[in-house]
Amino acid sequence: MYSVEWQKRGLPHAHILIWLLNKLHSNEVDDIISAEIPDPVTDPRLHDIVTTQMVHGPCGALNPLSPCMADGKCTKRYPRPLVAETVTGNDGYPVYRRRSKEDNGRTIKVKVQNQEIEIGNEFIVPYCPLLSRIFETHANVESCHSAKSIKYLCKYVTKGSDMAVFGIASENANDEISNFQMGRYVSTNEALWRLLSFQIHERYPTVVHLAVHLENGQRVYFTEANAAQRAERPPSTTLTSFFAMCEADPFAATLMYVEMPKYYTWNQSTKKFQRRKQGTPVPDWPQVFSTDALGRMYTVHPRNDECFYLRLLLVNVRGPKSFAHLKTVNGHQCQTYREACQLLGLLENDSHWDLTLADSVVSSNAYQIRTLFAIIITTCFPSQPIQLWNKYKDAICEDILHRLRIQTNNPDIQITDEIYNEGLILIEDQCLTIANKLLIEVGMIAPNRSMHDSFNQELNRELQYNVDTLQEFVRNNVPLLNEQQNKCDIALALASSGIAATLLDGGRTAHSALKLPLNLNTIDTPTCNISRSSAMGKLLMQCKLIVWDECTMAHKKSLEALNFTLKDLRRNNNIFGGLMILLAGDFRQTLPVVPVERLQMN
Repeated sequence: MYSVEWQKRGLPHAHILIWLLNKLHSNEVDDIISAEIPDPVTDPRLHDIVTTQMVHGPCGALNPLSPCMADGKCTKRYPRPLVAETVTGNDGYPVYRRRSKEDNGRTIKVKVQNQEIEIGNEFIVPYCPLLSRIFETHANVESCHSAKSIKYLCKYVTKGSDMAVFGIASENANDEISNFQMGRYVSTNEALWRLLSFQIHERYPTVVHLAVHLENGQRVYFTEANAAQRAERPPSTTLTSFFAMCEADPFAATLMYVEMPKYYTWNQSTKKFQRRKQGTPVPDWPQVFSTDALGRMYTVHPRNDECFYLRLLLVNVRGPKSFAHLKTVNGHQCQTYREACQLLGLLENDSHWDLTLADSVVSSNAYQIRTLFAIIITTCFPSQPIQLWNKYKDAICEDILHRLRIQTNNPDIQITDEIYNEGLILIEDQCLTIANKLLIEVGMIAPNRSMHDSFNQELNRELQYNVDTLQEFVRNNVPLLNEQQNKCDIALALASSGIAATLLDGGRTAHSALKLPLNLNTIDTPTCNISRSSAMGKLLMQCKLIVWDECTMAHKKSLEALNFTLKDLRRNNNIFGGLMILLAGDFRQTLPVVPVERLQMN
């Protein structure tokens, strides 16, 4: 993949990205890329090329007036650190070997502001000795191990020519809009390059995006006039066209979905695959040609479970003729794509989670086992969670049975379906807290309770007081309450850190309770991931006070997100939706001592 741009002097400048067939390891980088001064004795030609073409600056303390300097630092991060060996970097680029003078590294003398100074490998731009010998010009070569390199090059593909602001002579000198215009700067060399239709951007080989969707789940664009027609005959996609080709073309029936672009072209106007007419002939298949084109299916998140398992089948099943064909395994028609994946052995077995729960049964109590089970089914995506439940449900519900025997004073009570149902309710409450998901959404059976109760578990959590332990506290402190405080309302206790949250009665971290986004620094107007119909949404609409401890440790956008969310949930444009927020923490800071007279004067 490459892109050509033009510098201010009008010379073309190419950015080229090459994918290697074999991965380049850190111990092999030195064989291809160097960031050191060559030996002038054994390779004088390369030494002359590097010292004249691949030296940056010098800049920094040696030359503060260098064009690359900004705010006292080099924008290209030179001089680079001197290291004895090449190591993998943190930003996707290696830290190349740059030996110091004491470590047998070479130095050269350059002129800076009419002075001759000595520099070492810290100012050498990484280069490939082979390419430098061939082209005898500046050619920066880097080993990239990050998606940042692809973003970097795509930026040059789409950014267009450089922006420029130019002045226009005008009688009205105060009209800045008329005096200055903004446009694109196109040099004569670039204009000639475009007039002669030379390639400016190119990607090789061709990559064809392949759709992944459930049956009748393709994206449809329609207007009021053609809505009925589009609903009756939706347009074909690459997936439905693939099924049709496997039905009609014997060769297509031998291919995987991702292999289709190698032998067929996608006609965007007719929405159909067509055999390629050029390329390398395929043996034993007349009129079939292959190319280097690649097919890439869109990714699907595992939470979109059925579509995820459909994609897994498309990666492993050759020549499917329909959605139903994908669900058929050895003549058995499966009900779901997940079942088909299980019968084909495409899913990992649950032996790891089975052993984990078995160890927990030996060493943990029922509450801890329930918590572990909830974490496994919500974050680890086991293939058969119901089988895990059936195997360990007695241990999961052991404390419920014990509590029931004590309450009824009957030690002969045995475990029943009602006790299992209570265990499922407790597990579902934990799943809602961890991932805001019901059991049925993670492949489990749903407990026997209404949807309203399951969504309001957050509200019930805040209303569950330990009356026995609080009676003494209430008797001593209720007489001290004022009129506003003497009400049975909800106060939500939050803290910025987990340690501070444990010190609050019923406290939780702000990120966990408010569903704050993790990337606050990159979002201009952050909001909490809370809807009006969610449990936390109903709680925030009914509570009267939020106590946020250690708020000085929270990012300022955390409070902004809470402000926007409360305004929306409570339908109130006042700050924090009119809800009282108590911010606690260490607000102390060292202030300079200023005389009173100066304060009065200011």
